[in-house]
Amino acid sequence: MTRAPVKAAVLREAGRPLTVEELFLDAPMAGEVRIRTHAVGLCHSDLHYVQGKLPINLPAVLGHEVVGEVDQVGPDCTSLEVGDRVVITITPSCGICALCQSGRATLCRNAATFRERLRPKLLDAQENEVNLLGAIGAFAEAFVVHERAAVQLDSDMDAAEACLLGCCVATGFGAVVHGAAVGALDTVAVIGCGGVGIATIQAARIAGARKVIAIDLFEEKLDRAESFGATHRIRSGPDVLADLVRIAPGGVDKSFEAVGSPTTAALAFNILAPAGVATVLGLQPPGNTIEIGADMLIEGDRKITGAYMGSNQLARDMPSFIDHQARGTLRLQDMVTSRWAFEDINQGFDAMQDPTSVRAVVEF
Repeated sequence: MTRAPVKAAVLREAGRPLTVEELFLDAPMAGEVRIRTHAVGLCHSDLHYVQGKLPINLPAVLGHEVVGEVDQVGPDCTSLEVGDRVVITITPSCGICALCQSGRATLCRNAATFRERLRPKLLDAQENEVNLLGAIGAFAEAFVVHERAAVQLDSDMDAAEACLLGCCVATGFGAVVHGAAVGALDTVAVIGCGGVGIATIQAARIAGARKVIAIDLFEEKLDRAESFGATHRIRSGPDVLADLVRIAPGGVDKSFEAVGSPTTAALAFNILAPAGVATVLGLQPPGNTIEIGADMLIEGDRKITGAYMGSNQLARDMPSFIDHQARGTLRLQDMVTSRWAFEDINQGFDAMQDPTSVRAVVEF
């Protein structure tokens, strides 16, 4: 079967730059679509794989925070047509299993079936299979996914802004609105003010939280967090608990960890008021453990919970994202702090480590 040549950025060795190569992309099979990439965000989870902090089989094409256009439709595809503009989710869902019906689309029981395939999607020049992060592999001119991984975007918003909806915005917004159900009575703390953290801060503001406390190591990130709606700021360090008590005596009602560290996850729990809920969003390597005090857990009715991809419901949330972006309450344009040509993707990863960065985006 004829495969289409595509340029892709390939991770062949952890700790080394990606290499832009010509690979060969299979045609979409039943229920699949081929997407022509418009813009893809450089997520910190991608960076963790590049640095070797998270495991993945190599060689691999990373990239999952992406917007593009359907340019080929496979057999039995019913929800999309050629020309549709779509945002991709790394958590495809069936919509009908018990978890989907209960609002837990990111934990869909049938998600694995949408990633299974009889043939490799990508081969290199030696006809070796190339792995794909999340069965997507969006660091490429084009990629193939199941239609259940693509959500139609009925908006002409800028591609570099739109790609953020599929990961950092979906995660932060989902964690606030669906996971923790933040409301006007809540005090909120957000630990880590990168892309997910900034999205979480904006969502807490939109949800009406009475206080939104940003916590980070870098003053530059705290400056930016305040510009996005944080009402208070705390520089991470030995005095963080004392500083928080001055702002929120007794602790916060809802906390969100967006770093990916056992230390910051434990901190999210330790700053809770009685009956508070800590939501851990940052990915961590397998085997990591989080230590919390049993007395705070049991006697204070505090909770610590995960929220994979923020427990988002992307298809349901998309109209809200579009409306809030149009009104200026969801400031996607200001989240895109640098834009890069595909050939300069490694420079984009370097730019991510600048404390003034929120999201670096590669545009095609």
